[in-house]
Amino acid sequence: MTFVYIILFSILQFHITDIEGKWKLKDYSGFLIMLENDVFKNLPEDRKLEVLKGWEFVRDNTFYSFKGDSVNFTNAAPDYSVTEKKGRFLMKSDTLIIFESGKVNVIKFFINSLKEDELKLTFVRDGGEIGPTEMTFGKVK
Repeated sequence: MTFVYIILFSILQFHITDIEGKWKLKDYSGFLIMLENDVFKNLPEDRKLEVLKGWEFVRDNTFYSFKGDSVNFTNAAPDYSVTEKKGRFLMKSDTLIIFESGKVNVIKFFINSLKEDELKLTFVRDGGEIGPTEMTFGKVK
């Protein structure tokens, strides 16, 4: 029985090691869906450009940095604001769970894929339902 616990612990550590490092947002499928929306298509050209610049700001300023069981991350918004946050995390099977410091609710992500240089996540809603959009992160070297 002890052998089984050692193997399970080793697997858990392997996954945590895989995610360690700094990850930058590269793509968000929700943004692509928005671009195809009629509301966006009917905006004046200057407003479309404003939205695109806001998205570029979000993409360039959204990071997750994992080390040990700690995580530092940013929430960037299209209004050009960035909020730095920190907390603890754990990986349970195919789920990344973040316990933000000072918050009661946890943030859950379904891990679509985790490769050496790419991480794909989808939000898990409060009821456990996996959201419709995917975020793709690239590892910062």
